[in-house]
Amino acid sequence: LQFGFVTIFVVAFPLAPLFALINNITEIRLDARKFITLLRRPVAERVKNIGECTALIIAFTSSFIEETFYKVFISPDGSLNGFLNFTLSDFNISDFPGDLNILSEPDTSVEYCKYQDYREPPTASNKYEYKTLYWQLATARLVFVSIFVCLVFIMTTLICWLIPDIPKSVKLQIRHENHIVNDVIIEEELKRAKYLGRRETP
Repeated sequence: LQFGFVTIFVVAFPLAPLFALINNITEIRLDARKFITLLRRPVAERVKNIGECTALIIAFTSSFIEETFYKVFISPDGSLNGFLNFTLSDFNISDFPGDLNILSEPDTSVEYCKYQDYREPPTASNKYEYKTLYWQLATARLVFVSIFVCLVFIMTTLICWLIPDIPKSVKLQIRHENHIVNDVIIEEELKRAKYLGRRETP
């Protein structure tokens, strides 16, 4: 942007490049001062993996577990037909407190509304409490997290075993170099000991 403005308006204001240069030098120095004295880097924390975090995100923030549960245990044809109604519960509008009216105009034809949750219907004896299905889904989520973490651990361990960090040829080369260095050190120490022995003898 600055280069464009300088190029466009240099004819009208010949000192524009000079002021742009001064501005850039000043801005660089001020930014350097801010980074060095006023800002602090966040403290880095080393972690082995993010498997648990990823598993929890998949299990508790996405509908993957609910959809899989519905396809396997609920749906007659193994599809997601009717999945939306499966996730909704009924609420009787008359159960709202008297002073709370959600309809702008009273409508006697509306008796129930639906909301996303797994709760008992208003006709049940324990209305609006969690269904058994809710606890089954919670258990399925926890089982998924456990299986996911175990699979990630097994796969990473297998990959680390199959593909080592240091190839075998490099390990042999390092071992060979260490052996040569040790031989050189021993040889130098022997020379030093002989030299000191000669100096000590009269």
